Amino acid sequence: REEGSEPLSQARRLVPLCSDAAAAGGALLWAHEGLQRGALGRRSDASEDEEAPEAQVGVVMAVAAAQPALLRQCCAVLSARLRQLQGGLALQKRLVDCVISLLARGVVAPVMEALGEVASSSAADFSLARHVALRLLAVVAPPYAPPFAASLLALLRQPRLKEAFGASFGEASQAAARQRQPLVETVRHIGAEHPPLKEGAAAWLFEMGVADTSE
Repeated sequence: REEGSEPLSQARRLVPLCSDAAAAGGALLWAHEGLQRGALGRRSDASEDEEAPEAQVGVVMAVAAAQPALLRQCCAVLSARLRQLQGGLALQKRLVDCVISLLARGVVAPVMEALGEVASSSAADFSLARHVALRLLAVVAPPYAPPFAASLLALLRQPRLKEAFGASFGEASQAAARQRQPLVETVRHIGAEHPPLKEGAAAWLFEMGVADTSE
């Protein structure tokens, strides 16, 4: 496993260097190139397929923690791999979690754009689409700025997301209803607090088979 463990060894050497801006830039480039090679399937060892992306993502997050000025670049690296929807579901969810953590640090528009692409992709696993919505709503909280409220509602209205939460099948089980509840509460809040978005919020509630209580 000498070859397969090489990315792990490189990552361990790079992480302590991320406090230096120049070294952090080099580490970010290393992670980006590695993640892109992995997405293109350029791996010769099965263990490397599993271990290398996690090591590379870890380096990106180490750069993000040490170098606030590089947060947008970190987001770009993670989003580029996430958009390809390659690798196992665990890696894809890990990428979603990391990207959302950058939103909490102020990288808003690029994160919402990347999440919107994932949530709208027909290639996204339903479990991943649900993870995007639920993890995002676990991090953000009202009051929402009008532009953010608009982008959040647009994301939640993606057909793939509605399908993932069971709307297209008329899912009426209590478990499904509980799972959708954070989305319902968020959309109701957006409709109530942002008049220009009220019509879109009401449409979402109708499409999901949920009563609109805003009147």
